[in-house]
Amino acid sequence: MADTFQFIAQPPEELLPWLTYREMLSEKLEKETGDARLQVLFQQWSYPDWWDKYVLNISEPVLHREILMWSLSTPCWYARSIIPQDCYMATPGFFNRLENESLGDLIFNNPEIKRQYLMHYPVTEELIEYHWLQPSWHENIKELWARKSCFIYKKKFKFYLIEIFLPGLLRRLA
Repeated sequence: MADTFQFIAQPPEELLPWLTYREMLSEKLEKETGDARLQVLFQQWSYPDWWDKYVLNISEPVLHREILMWSLSTPCWYARSIIPQDCYMATPGFFNRLENESLGDLIFNNPEIKRQYLMHYPVTEELIEYHWLQPSWHENIKELWARKSCFIYKKKFKFYLIEIFLPGLLRRLA
């Protein structure tokens, strides 16, 4: 269709290396700012919420884990891990480690876990992801950027990680 126009949003150039980084983001933050601290906000089992059901197509209970990553007293990104029950039950002891370790510590350099995909997209007020955040984190910035990863555990079980970059990250890097 010659008269169809499709707008494809582009992230800020300085954020692109973060959106496409395939290793542990917290290590990158530590290297670039000299400080990285993880704060667990929430971790518990629940029934899948709207986003889990309609975006990820999950119908079973899930373990939700939400964190905030800080650098020098500035929130840099929010992350939500979504681990379906069948994935968790494949090796409960493995995911129990999340009580004391970061997800990155568990998944990177683990031969049983492969990233199936990594995608990034803009997050605006029209998307539910924007409303996962406290207003003080997004500072009323109307467009943030997120990345969504799907990981495969033991060649069979999927789990997900959504990371939303906050305005503080770019300030820390300036």
